[in-house]
Amino acid sequence: MAQLASSKVELQNRQKVLLQVQKEVKQYRLQSLHRAVLTHLAQETPPLKMRRIWDVELKVSHQPSVRLTPDTGIIQVFDRLNGRLLILGAPGSGKTTTLIGLTKVLVGRAETDGEEPIPVLLNLLTWNNPEQTLADWILEQLHLKYGIAISIGENWMQQLKILPLLDGLDELAIPKQVQCIQQINQLLNGEIAPLHLVICANVISYQKLPERLQLNGAIFLRPLTTQQIQDYLINSRSRELWHNIDGDESLLKLAKVPLYLTMMTLAYEEILIMSWKHLHSFEEQRHYLFNAYIRRQLNQDIYKSEYSPKVAPKSEDFRRWLGWLATHLKADELIEFSVKKIPIHWLNDGEQKQRYKLTLKIILGLIWLLILLIILTGVILSQTPLLIMGMGLGLLFAILLEKSGLKEKIEQFAIRWVLWKDGNIPWNYQRFLKDCSRKLLLQRTGDRYRFIHRLLQEHFAHKI
Repeated sequence: MAQLASSKVELQNRQKVLLQVQKEVKQYRLQSLHRAVLTHLAQETPPLKMRRIWDVELKVSHQPSVRLTPDTGIIQVFDRLNGRLLILGAPGSGKTTTLIGLTKVLVGRAETDGEEPIPVLLNLLTWNNPEQTLADWILEQLHLKYGIAISIGENWMQQLKILPLLDGLDELAIPKQVQCIQQINQLLNGEIAPLHLVICANVISYQKLPERLQLNGAIFLRPLTTQQIQDYLINSRSRELWHNIDGDESLLKLAKVPLYLTMMTLAYEEILIMSWKHLHSFEEQRHYLFNAYIRRQLNQDIYKSEYSPKVAPKSEDFRRWLGWLATHLKADELIEFSVKKIPIHWLNDGEQKQRYKLTLKIILGLIWLLILLIILTGVILSQTPLLIMGMGLGLLFAILLEKSGLKEKIEQFAIRWVLWKDGNIPWNYQRFLKDCSRKLLLQRTGDRYRFIHRLLQEHFAHKI
């Protein structure tokens, strides 16, 4: 009977994780720039499947690289390499998109067949302690991200029921990348090595590392060709943009990166093409493109807004608030955060922290003062029920502060109050973040938010 109950709990946990991963995949695809192009420019309703527009090369051991045919899916490569795969590409080349596409298929398999391992999307940027083994980190992330008890995670790891899908290796500092690769290889050669493991990495930084991942093979996402750029723009009803960049080597170089191509397709109305062409460096042209994209997303009314027209913040406010967020994410080496857990160290060490402490004292002091007044009123008026109520409220409030997370909620309110007063965030932060995700400046998963790409986060951080 106990074994039956245990199996039922394990099945519930399995379904819980699969549902969460499925939701992650769905939200990522719904908030992708490529889908926005298909919906708003190509006017596909509903948008067709998110087709791969770049070429992919497969490299297995010391054999020569092989160009995959356009109809070869990532799942076929995954199966051929027995599920141990490295995805390489330049920033913005589609590594995460490829990983998400693979995850979608793997979740479908796990839902159909209970013997298939559970795919979990994890970001290596959260591996903060080089002394921590990768197995322990995976267990920790299963608990923090998916709510799975450590004991259940350990059981799954021992039974080879976890399929880690790891992004963000190149977002670690170089020394930590080397240490992380060593930890991954130890895991792959250990006693409880997962059957399958997939990792995304920046091809440029990976090639410079002294260590190599001991996987069965790698795919390389190639830059777009001129013909692929032309086909994409023509199919996206952006013929004018194609005519303006055709023959311009510097702009075509920018367009060879899928992220930049989708951005310029969406932002074309905000681009002064002659001004853009006169910029001298790749970085200047990319900076101009990001600004044009931001203007377009903030000014277009094709996205359903969280705000009514009369109360919508100005574009300058959006930029300032997003810049502040990007700066603190960069300082903490984070790519996402929860609106419910703004770190206290995001307050500056001077006046903000002093006002936070004062605000917290005032809130708690007012609550205790109210409770004390109820008790004193009961004593003065000889009202036993009032006295009992006051003492009960005091006891209840003390318990809630320690046991229910009420103290953390009050602390978060005080932090947000101070940040709002200084103009770092809007009063209704949740509404603002939702609106930014609708405008495809942020991506939302549950109550957690991240910029649509790390490069855009860096752009906002540099503007502060």
